[in-house]
Order: sequence, then structure tokens, then C-alpha cells
Amino acid sequence: MKYIFFDIECSNGHDICSFGYCKTDENFKILKKEDIVINPESKITLAPHDSQGKMELAYSQEYFLKQNPFDFYYPKIKELLTNEKHVLFGHSIGSDFGFLNIACRRYKLPLFDIEGYDTQKLHHKIYKTEHLESLEKIVEELGVEKTFLYHKSSEDAEATMYVAKTIFQENDISLSSPPDVLLECLVKNNLTTIKKKKTFTDKVNELRQSYLDREHIKCKVAFSDGFKLKKAREQLYIIRKLFEAGYDYTNKILNCDVFILDGQEGRRFNFYKYLRSRGKQLKSRGYDDLMKEIFRSNREQNEGEKEQSELS
Repeated sequence: MKYIFFDIECSNGHDICSFGYCKTDENFKILKKEDIVINPESKITLAPHDSQGKMELAYSQEYFLKQNPFDFYYPKIKELLTNEKHVLFGHSIGSDFGFLNIACRRYKLPLFDIEGYDTQKLHHKIYKTEHLESLEKIVEELGVEKTFLYHKSSEDAEATMYVAKTIFQENDISLSSPPDVLLECLVKNNLTTIKKKKTFTDKVNELRQSYLDREHIKCKVAFSDGFKLKKAREQLYIIRKLFEAGYDYTNKILNCDVFILDGQEGRRFNFYKYLRSRGKQLKSRGYDDLMKEIFRSNREQNEGEKEQSELS
């Protein structure tokens, strides 16, 4: 049995531009490490990560665009991920499964029916952290004595491997007799579930495809708890107006530049306050203020009901 630790980077939040992996034996000895650089066939439109500067990928846009697209590497990636002798691991592996699904649909390729262990969830459950932590933070907290070039897929994959190795060793975990806490972190990319209906994320990404040619993205926003109480069709309509106004959208507060406050308190608002308390330079903006910008008038906002129903 071999372990495959993998990570994916995207050019704009959804189009894959690199697939990196670290292959090990059952004792976590590295057998191969590789960064597969992919032409995303879309512009690199990364919004600023935080106040310390713009998030940077490992290669230039020119270098990415000189590579082959995802469908060229599909057979190799498929062999790595679907080999019965391989066990998959990833940091927030469900997100990477989602990126693969988007790419497969885009290039009309068969989806992957795969499963893997999420090291981010495992760390959260084992060490009972208040929230899911970033890969960099977990590496630091576990005392991994190695430096990584984050946002390079193969480096993130290797960092994920060291995280799993440390957690397994410190807690006497083995896949030969996996404890319940490990099984709870097994994420499945099941074809039956995937094909049953499009997820909300799929619909957001379909909308985003229409706005890929934007020269500049103002920032990436995430909403507080009140937005989640709206109907899905209303959320989608507002997200479309955000794209039209030059913004990008994310559901993950860790990935946003501006958090939209709406007066509602709940888990998302509490996580926002927690991040601020930990020193993250996360800006905020009022919901009503943003709505006044992206809608030219109250009438336009009300007339959106018809378009919302078409998106559902």
C-alpha cells in the first residue's frame, strides 16, 4: 500500500493550474514528489490574501500558460487517484475533489469516484481546536522542523504528509486498524451523489465562468450568517450582481478579503471575530452598503425575483 498526499492550486478560485503530490510508503518514506503545472486556460486573478500582500503562486502567469491543459494530464492524475493500491490524503481534501469535478466537467471527462482522508479535519478532531486551521498554522503548531514554499502544490502536499505523519505518530494511529476519529475524516467523492444534482457551489462556479475575462477583481467577499438564511435562488442572484460589479465570492471566511456584516450573529460571525482576535487583518463592510453599490435601485433589486427563479 502506498500513500498519495496531494494538493491543487487554482488560477482564479476554481480552474486548476497545478496538481502536486507526494507519494510515500506506509512508513511515510517519500518515494516520489512532483509538481504538475497546468495551463488553466484562464487568467490568474488572485485577490489580495491579507494586509501583508498579494497571495502569490509558485510560477508566473506566462509559465502557466505555456503548459498543457488539464485534459492532457488527466490520465496521469487518474492513475494516481484511482489506483487501488493508493490511499489518498489532503488538507481540506473535499475542496480539491470539488476542483477536480469542475475540471472534469469543463473538459467533458469522466468524474473520479474516489475517497481520501482530510488531515485538516483530523487535526481539528484530535487536538480539539476551536476551528479548522490553515496548513501553515498546523505545521507550526505540530512543530514540523521543515520549511515549505506554500502555494506550490508539491510543497503543500509534502507539508500535508508531515502533518499526517506527526499526528499518526503522536496518537498511535494506523490504517491497518483505523480508529473512529480517522474514519470520521474520510471524505468521499461519490459519483452517485455528485450526479444526483448540482450543488450550490457548482451553480456559483457556472455563474463565475461568464465573468472570467475581468481585468481586475476588487476583492473577494464572504457573507455573515444572515445571507445563509436567504433562499438559494436569492443568494445566486446577489452573487451574480457581485460578479457584474467586479467582486468575487467565497463561502470560506478564511479565503475572503472583506467580510460582509448584516447584523446577524451566529457561527460565521463568531468565526470572523475569532480570526480578528488571532491577528488576521480581515476587513468588514455593511451588507446594506454593498447592496446599494451592486444594485442601481431598489426597483432593480425587487425585479430580480424573476431572474432568481431561472437560476434555481
